[in-house]
Amino acid sequence: MFDMDTITALGVVGASSVARLPSYERYRPGEKLKILLVGYNGKRNTGADVRVAAMVEQFYRALGRDRIQIGILTLDVENIRVYFQPPTELIEFSSIFFKDLLEACNRYHMAVLCEGSTLKSKFANALTLFFCEAAGVMKQQGKPCIAYGSEAGDMDALVKKLAAWLCRDTYFIARTEPSLEIISQMGLRGHLGTDTAWPFPPGDPAWARQEIQSKTGWDGSKPLVGIAVINPFYWPVKPSLVRLAKAAATRNWDHHYEKWYFFSASEERERLYRSYIGGIADAVELFRRERDVHVIPIGMEALDLEPCTDLCKALGLPEHVFSSRFYDGYQLCSVLHSLGMLVTSRYHARVLSMTGSVPSVAVSMDERLYNIFQECGHLDDYYLSTDEPDLGRKLHAALEKLWTDRERVAGEIRASVPRYLKLMADMGEFFREFVQDAFPGIELAPPPADWKGYLPELHPGLQRILDAHPL
Repeated sequence: MFDMDTITALGVVGASSVARLPSYERYRPGEKLKILLVGYNGKRNTGADVRVAAMVEQFYRALGRDRIQIGILTLDVENIRVYFQPPTELIEFSSIFFKDLLEACNRYHMAVLCEGSTLKSKFANALTLFFCEAAGVMKQQGKPCIAYGSEAGDMDALVKKLAAWLCRDTYFIARTEPSLEIISQMGLRGHLGTDTAWPFPPGDPAWARQEIQSKTGWDGSKPLVGIAVINPFYWPVKPSLVRLAKAAATRNWDHHYEKWYFFSASEERERLYRSYIGGIADAVELFRRERDVHVIPIGMEALDLEPCTDLCKALGLPEHVFSSRFYDGYQLCSVLHSLGMLVTSRYHARVLSMTGSVPSVAVSMDERLYNIFQECGHLDDYYLSTDEPDLGRKLHAALEKLWTDRERVAGEIRASVPRYLKLMADMGEFFREFVQDAFPGIELAPPPADWKGYLPELHPGLQRILDAHPL
């Protein structure tokens, strides 16, 4: 009996197979190159949105703003309008994506898979299959496809087999060495790069201070500690017609994501979630009393609002969450830069706080935070798992160590940021060469004068870090 992930896979194969049947656009010399960005945008996931915003600015600088036309697939146009201005096109699609994705691919000359979690079953097979369809359509139509700053992880057997087939002609710039190893084992081509959110700028720091004071009662002087929690045990999301019919019949929509998609749920998952929130709350409450710090919850994804609210209740905090439901990426980045320390289960909270030299502890569910803490030399002291036994005690010990060593750790973070920026600049230079190879004779803007020209314009904080740690 087929499950719904298998049916989704068949839909992806079907859409890819008919990609040559309808009329589709091909590049003609002298016209603007049309680049389609295929990602998980429009659901108020800060990391997914800001990495694409930075990517778009990089492409404009590397190729020439007047030489290309960029389109971005989004599940909700209004949710990402703040990041993009015309002529960038925002293309709304359904999470039951087969037809919408095929039609978008038909209208563009190349595709960029721009989500970080590109090939993995951790969050949803449907998400990986979405990228596989884009890659498969471009392969069938003879158009180039590149995965940009992507990650690969554990995949279900069918999904992995399908990805190896449909992504055969896709070039992968991997976010980490372990991801590159998986990609290579699948017989796919690629090289090492990095995430693309590094140059993303924060908003006004004065606004952040005022907002924290007015909404949480901060006195303006106590050290700020941010806590970015999630529900680690909600995943993966899976399609289910049976659960959809049952929910409609009983009008009980618990654990419903949207359309036919549902979060994973069980008594054991609920127990693990309560242990995770309770452990973090116990550690943070003890640390708050001992060090007289001010704690604020940060929800980097709209789905994080409920876990952040649960944490507020456990700590007796005012129930104001700096959630992406209410704040955009510029605002949340400025809040992160205001912190003295961070506890995070979100990868991009770590990335965006690093550009503000904020030291952090990870309480992680997957390999993304593991990899970046390992790269920075902070894995042994400041990394914990979401299902860690005795989480409260271990997290408190990590917080105490970080408090003692926070200046040294902040310095190590500052020293590591230029390398990531250089890697992203190298990606921009490679992307330009990739386009020139794929479209012989294309007329692009003159190449940037130096490696920093392949990045979006750097905000003052990043420029200060580069000045202090030149490459």
